[in-house]
Amino acid sequence: MAEKMTTFVWRHSARDQMLMLVLTLCSFPIIWISLELPKRIINDAIDGQDFPRELWSFSLGQTDYLIALCAAYLAAITANNAIKYVQNMHRGILGERMLRRMRFDLFRRVMGRPLSRLRSTSPGELVQMISAELAPIGDFIGAIIATPISQGGSFLVYLAFILAQNTYIGLAALALYPVQAWLIPKLQAKVVAMIRDRLANIRAMAREIDESIDAATELRGLRARRWHMAIVSRQLYDNYQIRRRIFILKFLIKFVNNVANHLTPFFIFLIGGYFVIQGKLNIGALTAVLIAYKDLAAPWKELLRFYQDYSDMSARYTSIMENFDEDGEPESLLDRAPVGDHALELKEAPVDGFPAPVSCHAPKGAMTAVVCEDANSRSALLQAMSGLVDDAPRRWSAATPVLYRAAVYVPADPRVFTGSIRSNLLHGLMFQPVERVDNPERVLRGREAQLTGAPEDDTEDNWIDAQEAGYDDLDAVETRMLDLVRRLGMEDDLYMVGLGCRLDMTRQAPLADKLLELRGSIAADPDLAEMRRDFIDVFDADSYAPNASLADNLFFGLPRDPQLRWADFADDRAVQRALDEAGVKVMLVEVGLDLCDTLISLFEGVAADSDLFKRYGLFPRAETPAVEAILRKSKQRGPARLNRSEQARMMGIAFSYCSARYRLGVMRESERVEALLAARPAVRAALKDDPRFAPFDADAYHPAMSIADNIFFGPTRVERRDSWQPFKEKVDALVEERGLRGLILRAGVDQRLGENGIALNALQRRKLGLARALIKHPSAIVLDGLAMSDSGPDQALRALIRDEMDGGAVIWGAASEQGAAQADHVIRVDANGHVSQGCGPASGSDAGSGGVDGGSDAG
Repeated sequence: MAEKMTTFVWRHSARDQMLMLVLTLCSFPIIWISLELPKRIINDAIDGQDFPRELWSFSLGQTDYLIALCAAYLAAITANNAIKYVQNMHRGILGERMLRRMRFDLFRRVMGRPLSRLRSTSPGELVQMISAELAPIGDFIGAIIATPISQGGSFLVYLAFILAQNTYIGLAALALYPVQAWLIPKLQAKVVAMIRDRLANIRAMAREIDESIDAATELRGLRARRWHMAIVSRQLYDNYQIRRRIFILKFLIKFVNNVANHLTPFFIFLIGGYFVIQGKLNIGALTAVLIAYKDLAAPWKELLRFYQDYSDMSARYTSIMENFDEDGEPESLLDRAPVGDHALELKEAPVDGFPAPVSCHAPKGAMTAVVCEDANSRSALLQAMSGLVDDAPRRWSAATPVLYRAAVYVPADPRVFTGSIRSNLLHGLMFQPVERVDNPERVLRGREAQLTGAPEDDTEDNWIDAQEAGYDDLDAVETRMLDLVRRLGMEDDLYMVGLGCRLDMTRQAPLADKLLELRGSIAADPDLAEMRRDFIDVFDADSYAPNASLADNLFFGLPRDPQLRWADFADDRAVQRALDEAGVKVMLVEVGLDLCDTLISLFEGVAADSDLFKRYGLFPRAETPAVEAILRKSKQRGPARLNRSEQARMMGIAFSYCSARYRLGVMRESERVEALLAARPAVRAALKDDPRFAPFDADAYHPAMSIADNIFFGPTRVERRDSWQPFKEKVDALVEERGLRGLILRAGVDQRLGENGIALNALQRRKLGLARALIKHPSAIVLDGLAMSDSGPDQALRALIRDEMDGGAVIWGAASEQGAAQADHVIRVDANGHVSQGCGPASGSDAGSGGVDGGSDAG
């Protein structure tokens, strides 16, 4: 990107800017005509004589002539506004394209930074710059060239028209503009300087907030939260002071403009009126002057605003570019890697934390341990060997020398990307698109990508090249993925994830049919049916299920959208009408009031971090004052006197109540349960055609329930959750027998993990990262912080990885010689950072002898 904003704009949008300029030039004659016509209408059509008059070979009377001039005036105004519409639309589209170009280019530069610099970069600061700070620039640069010419040209047209009517009035209209042109830039320069200070302060605050959130655990443990809050408070105060000074100057600029704009009409009325009285100026010309001056103020304001915005945006642009001035254009990734004598090799490579350049290698197909007590030095060397250090000379080799299969680095805490388990496992195979998917928008997206300097890569394309990754086809990739899941001990976890997911009925209807058959088999088997009744609160159209929520029982169904809760429907008019017609609306309000009364009494005097709030969290603690106000109003006036929103709030709380879980005794089993069951048919009938709800049906698969809930067709009984393992094992055996386990695993693989894999624990994240690396079929795998000891589990894991690598090299970091027990080759780093290497214990040679190839390197 260019250092100056104007250079960047001209380089990437010169053609579009010239088009805007042509449209602007076309508008000037129309502006003059629209100023001349009111004068003609007053002087010629209204006060004129000598009618009829000839116009384009037509003889027009006074009325017809007036209509013709007014029609011409309307046409001129319409044409001028049509040009403005095209200009504004084109400016907006061009600005958005330029904004997209800037954002992508900066993101590309960030991704191309060396890892050492990238680690020292604050993500919050980068997000602030690329998203928030660039947005106003995109809105501005769409017409950075056309705007000053358009507004400046319009200003000159209006001024020339006024001068043409009377020179003295023109000079009076122009008198204060030089003062504004001299004073305002000086004030604006001070505003620009303060804007740059504000941007720097905002970035510092974003960095501090990002750091505080990342270190929340440590800050709580150190009791240092107050200090960091004080830092942010001071930064907010500094931001306030800067903004206050900016406001003072910006509104001073506005004050000067307003005074000047309202003082000029005084001179026009005074001088123009004098000339009219003296007969040196007609009333039509004075009227035209007033109209022209009214329009003259608008382009002058736009010019001043443009200058202010230009100064502001230039400062923003320069400030942002200063943070990327060390970033060159990122190097393109090579499609092929050179073949060398070793799986991985460093020759005289500078490695962070080492006193001298390092030379070492990992033999092909060997188990290599990097023994170093210092974790930072060990990680730096492993990353350099993996090819992650940009300035480290290295050579890669592989049986099939494709770069993304050359080596894979697996850290102790692998990153889990937002998305499904499948997308995370296959992330390493998504190197480049291999098959383009045609769709109607593809041509448009490709053209827009070319116009904005973005790649034409489309996320809808097929990015997984099975053959290049060493597989026969995509089915083989799927088989390998599930096999690694089993071998790494993730199958049970994935199976539980699969049981908890909802099926996409448009793609997985066959699996839904098989699961429905499984439900029927359980119900038909006497033993399993008895166990199901014992452990599961099965949904029955004629009974109340205490282990389900009140709303599940009342509506006998669920919302189709899993993002919606029953409480979201409490204020819905169709739902309230159905409940009112069924005669249970007031009762539900009373249940909500009873629950709130009980919970407020229960929470009284309880600490804010008490588990009671999690266990009985029917409403947030912050809403307690509002709930108490509703309770007081109900006790004073009665539930029926609550307004609609208050009743809906109480019903929403009642909807979430589960008798078996909360056991607060508000249902009065002999009374309210019977009322709900009696109202169920009426409520279902009233909402049967509502597409938002899916009713329970023992003979149909429910799209809003998980696989497990569909199999059991009801929630687990709260009192039997700790003893239902025998029943679950029998059902699992039946699932295995019918060949459904693999299908459920595949459903689990497609389950989304949440942001940054929040649904996984640390062990599951490590297993996922390891599986993701092994799926790539790399020629070498580098483990940093994984399987680094001589314990039985770590040795078993290294053996498993060696088997899965199928002749590839395995390199791992170890803190001591004991961790290198299985190594064929050992690279040692002493306390002074000096590197030596030789044969390992598993090679059958003396560990201190020469390397596998008979030599010894030191660095």
